[in-house]
Amino acid sequence: MSGVELYKRLLVYALPYRWVFVAGVIGMVAVAVSEASFAALLKPIMDGGFVERDSATIRLTPLLLIGAFLIRGVGSFADQYSIGWIGRRVVFDLRTEMFERMIHLPARYYDHHSSAALVAKLIYDVEQVALATTMAVRVLIKDSLLTLVLLGWLAYLNWQLTLIFLTVTPIAAVIIRAASRRFRTTSEKIQTSIGHIAHVSKEAFQGHRILKAFGGYQQEAQAFGEANLRNRRQAIRKAAIAAASVPLLLLFVGSNVAAVIYLAMTGATGSFISAGTFASYLAAILMLMAPIKRLAKVNELVQTGVAAAASAFQILDEEVEPPGGGRSETRLSGSIEFKNVSFRYDDDKPQALTDLSFSLKPGETVAIVGESGSGKSTIASILLGFYTDFEGEVLLDGVSIREYQLMCLRQNIAFVPQDAILFDDTIERNIRYGMDEDEQRVNTVLEATQIKSFSNRLPRGLDTKIGERGGRLSGGQRQRIAISRGLYREAPILILDEATSALDNISEKEVRKAIRQISLGRTIIMIAHRLTTVIDTDCIYVLQGGRIVESGRHSELLSRGGYYNALYRNQLESAREGDEVLNPPK
Repeated sequence: MSGVELYKRLLVYALPYRWVFVAGVIGMVAVAVSEASFAALLKPIMDGGFVERDSATIRLTPLLLIGAFLIRGVGSFADQYSIGWIGRRVVFDLRTEMFERMIHLPARYYDHHSSAALVAKLIYDVEQVALATTMAVRVLIKDSLLTLVLLGWLAYLNWQLTLIFLTVTPIAAVIIRAASRRFRTTSEKIQTSIGHIAHVSKEAFQGHRILKAFGGYQQEAQAFGEANLRNRRQAIRKAAIAAASVPLLLLFVGSNVAAVIYLAMTGATGSFISAGTFASYLAAILMLMAPIKRLAKVNELVQTGVAAAASAFQILDEEVEPPGGGRSETRLSGSIEFKNVSFRYDDDKPQALTDLSFSLKPGETVAIVGESGSGKSTIASILLGFYTDFEGEVLLDGVSIREYQLMCLRQNIAFVPQDAILFDDTIERNIRYGMDEDEQRVNTVLEATQIKSFSNRLPRGLDTKIGERGGRLSGGQRQRIAISRGLYREAPILILDEATSALDNISEKEVRKAIRQISLGRTIIMIAHRLTTVIDTDCIYVLQGGRIVESGRHSELLSRGGYYNALYRNQLESAREGDEVLNPPK
């Protein structure tokens, strides 16, 4: 989109507030007329007050000046407040719309864009839009009006000289156009560099424990320094363009002013009637310099805002997650079937799943096991509808998941990820995240996951805020809350992706037992790396390279002496060796 098209689209957000805008424009007209009136008043002040010593003019002049200042003050308040109010409303509306669009973007979008860069767009880029819709609009309208009024007064006093003065207009247009292209390009690069700074900073802050433990201070400082340097270079380039374009424009305007004054003094275009007329003309032409300077500089704000608007509209034009099909069953029975499912995350990546087929009956508990990268978590992502571009079929209750509404699909699945994603809120609100309040159900899951064993020791109990990503809690405590959240959603399907990996052996056994008790009748998929956690499941599917290579109960798989047996024996041997290191024989 061109800059004009982007700016028009941006101004659509101001359209609902057009009556406030009208009030602001009335204020701008009042400011422009009152400022120009100062130049016009010089004529009667000089001729009638100083030359002719007219008593009526002397008495009237202070009243006229006070009136002009009063009109200017009221108009200035009206235009500044109105435009500022509209600007903040536009930012509020745009930022709200962007956030709502961002949280509905598909998982694949987040695979290719850092969250820090998205936050930078939401905060920094939208603020640049505010400047384009407040300061820029105000200067464009008010100073354009002031310029037109002053030019009209100049033409009234001496149209020949005014025509000569206007010859600078084409040169000004060329300078402004050249600067506009550079401003927009540089502004886009600055916005990208802000995203890089946010990304590097976020990684360093979130990984501060690893940074400290491994002494990564220099590495992170270097990464931040490079991102900061790119931002500085682009900002300096933008400042250089602004610093060069405005003085260059003023040089041409100033040269024209000098020529006009010379011609006026020599009488080459006809003499002025009086000294007051000349003083008024000279004052008006000098007053033109300020609005011309501001109009030249407003181009920087406009182009920065246009670049920011392009960034914002790029987000708003992204396709959100498809809503899915038309089926909206409130509760499924929990039957699941994968039929020849193949999937890859990107064209340049290897297959994550290849011709995968397995099934679960309602109320059955199965385990998906295998080495890291074998495709275990991909199964959960497909079931939850994060990715729909897979080959083959995934059926829930005998119906393709593509036929279900996305919200209906996810309401029938409770998900507990390996990475216990928590929010900077209270323990209880994290447990009932996105769901209605049910005190009895909360107490049931609290008892099952034994959260009260540590929450009772906290200052505010369940109302204690846990910090960013639950940083004020231990890994095991965070995982208990994540498990509670999954159990609180009484969905017919429960997916546990390494859900107990952060718990000690005793706690893990207790929590697993409680999960089985509270989840009676649910279909449970346990994705696990630690095989001792799945020995009591109804069936174990063993993945290798995205394919199922073995399936059966724990005892059956061991008796076959195959891949599962090798994995299990290796884990037992590793655990035994670790125990010998920690507890050497005497």
